[in-house]
Amino acid sequence: MIRLTGPAKRRATFGFGGTPEGRVPEPRAALGFIVLVAVLFFYGAIRLQGALGEHGVLAAEWLLLFVPALLFVVIGRYDAKRTLSLRLPTSRALFGATLLALGALPLIGLVGWLQTFVLPVPREILEGLQELMTAESLGRGVWLLLVLAVTPAFCEEIIFRGVLLGSTKTLGPWRLVVLNGLVFGAFHLSFQTAIRFLPTALLGGLIAWVVWQTRSIWVGVLMHFLNNATIIALTSWESTRESFSDPEKAPPVWLVVAGIVTVGFGIRSFQGSEEL
Repeated sequence: MIRLTGPAKRRATFGFGGTPEGRVPEPRAALGFIVLVAVLFFYGAIRLQGALGEHGVLAAEWLLLFVPALLFVVIGRYDAKRTLSLRLPTSRALFGATLLALGALPLIGLVGWLQTFVLPVPREILEGLQELMTAESLGRGVWLLLVLAVTPAFCEEIIFRGVLLGSTKTLGPWRLVVLNGLVFGAFHLSFQTAIRFLPTALLGGLIAWVVWQTRSIWVGVLMHFLNNATIIALTSWESTRESFSDPEKAPPVWLVVAGIVTVGFGIRSFQGSEEL
């Protein structure tokens, strides 16, 4: 048996910068970190938004989610590539993720509509969300995409499909997907917006499955961005605003059918290939 000693042993055990190769957080450590971040984000975001308005939303996401996630990986000396699933995606993975993100929108909308029979949507919450996500000019649209689509796609994905998913891969795909979705839904939960929990959890679980399949957080970033950007677009266009901004209105049957077909093709694109 060959025994490594000295520098050779260190090179075999550690990656660049003295980081142990392959080391990822334990599930308990990752969940504890996410609970701490959620508490800090809840109180910090309220204060930042109250002081800076929409700029405060931007600051809260980057300063209270993205930066802490990076510090958690660096200080914990975890393998960033494995923990955060930093593998570059293939074109096939990006195509499949796009199909799933767009196809899932009407299906998640259907779930949101069905639960209104149990959980009515507070009218003031609905009007506030609609006003926030409506772009009446090109400049406003670009700003909303930055604040509500680009920023959450990076800052929330690094927490949930990065740290959380990276620490729970040993649980198996279905338990991993369910846990990720539930935690993601709970993060967006409040007493006023309880109706968001189930649709958000479903979206989070779907993104987690795709990231687990591809080992690439970048497909999660893409799906998160497409989901939010599409909602902004549908809310901003006058021709679609009334049809898609009211959760108490059932989505068109043809759109649900199209969503099912698109999701089916998206799932199929991830099957039968080891290159993903």
